[in-house]
Amino acid sequence: MIEETATAGNSNVSNHEVVADDLQEPLIPNVNDELRVVDGLPFRECVLIKSLFFLDALGSSAWGRFSAIYYNLHGLNSQHIGIIEGLTTAIPTLSMVLWGFVADQFQSRKKVWLVTNSVSTSIQLALVLPYVYSSFARIMYVSIVAQFFVSSGILDAYTLELLGSENKIFYGRYRLYASLSWGIGSIILGWVTDHYGFEPNFIMFGVLGYLLVIIIAIWVPDITSSSNQSRTNEAYVGEEGESGRMKELALLAIRPKVLVFLLEVIIMGAGVATVERLLFLYLVNDLEASNMLCGLTVGVNVLFELPIFWYASKFMELLGHDGMFLLSMTCFVVRVWGYTLLTPSTKWLILLLEIMHGITFACFWIVMTDISKILVHQTKNQYWGTAIPSSVQMLYSAFGVSLGSLVGGWAMNHYGSTKMYQWAASIVFGTLLFHFTGSMASRMFYSGQSFLPNYRTSDEGEEDENL
Repeated sequence: MIEETATAGNSNVSNHEVVADDLQEPLIPNVNDELRVVDGLPFRECVLIKSLFFLDALGSSAWGRFSAIYYNLHGLNSQHIGIIEGLTTAIPTLSMVLWGFVADQFQSRKKVWLVTNSVSTSIQLALVLPYVYSSFARIMYVSIVAQFFVSSGILDAYTLELLGSENKIFYGRYRLYASLSWGIGSIILGWVTDHYGFEPNFIMFGVLGYLLVIIIAIWVPDITSSSNQSRTNEAYVGEEGESGRMKELALLAIRPKVLVFLLEVIIMGAGVATVERLLFLYLVNDLEASNMLCGLTVGVNVLFELPIFWYASKFMELLGHDGMFLLSMTCFVVRVWGYTLLTPSTKWLILLLEIMHGITFACFWIVMTDISKILVHQTKNQYWGTAIPSSVQMLYSAFGVSLGSLVGGWAMNHYGSTKMYQWAASIVFGTLLFHFTGSMASRMFYSGQSFLPNYRTSDEGEEDENL
């Protein structure tokens, strides 16, 4: 039949072309990058979001953990550093929530991000001035003022909104680009700091910070929600009023499972702060390590974060929220207790311990982000799409990290690094036992439910709002 058709038509037309015509498909399909879907998003949006995560974390790596090195270079002790790190992470307890609320209230997520990041980057760069770094008080004031313009969580909220509920599990494949650039930047800057001092860090921080602002200003749209969703939210505002919306948010926060989740987020934030804010001090002052070794520890972290972020859906399916939280806490306890066994002659073994930090952070961050999306889903019309992720990240990176930095810096200065890390490991171990017991009890007495907020539908197909 095919041969007859080919003969009746153009004798030069091959049988394969006729089959393609019959199927109404081209032999070599024209793939339109704008329509091709990669990791849950159209190709161009996929590349854009991954680039934003990469550049954002690469710029942050220039300061990040190296801030302790900067403070140490200018004569501050561990208690002074703990105070600065604590206060600079406490301020975002309010600012992150405030900016998230403003972004939702005025549907101005892009403008909020552009303003806050431009201002905070400019203020942070003042730390390069001799007049500033010659005084502990001036270092502290500049660092604190910069934190009033922190709006972390908006990029995550933007990504989750683009992905939607169906594709939110792909979030890890975007977040891994932040981990990748964080590791690369830390290794490079560790070597650079050893050979050229701290000034190149500020150059990289400023250039990448402003570059990111330019990219977002040009290529990221002002509004990501559909017009229908915006109209729905406007109707919700008129129907419920300001007090009704705030009441809904408060009622969500006091649900038992949500309270457990938020408490554990704070504890893990405090625990991680003893590592991310103070580990470089321990390495340089106690173990006589180079800045290069400090940077390599971050590189090892990232090496084991990447596969977990990439296969987040597989890990979530295998372990669930509870299992990933328990794995995260277990790795934290083993790693941090291991710090206390190191000596200057065995300091390179810290690279083996840092493998577990990659697992700790990746598992914890995936669950924290996924549950944030779940909590947004449980609000009427999903109105708090920015405020909830920003608030959860605030509890972790602002309140929890602030607490860990203040207490950890004080403990390190008065009792030494070994005692401080033993206490941190013990507190997280207690949280691990609490979560394990609660998880077992929840599964035994509540029909296999998770100990943390989760999607679960009733027989009528509506979500159980008590979860």
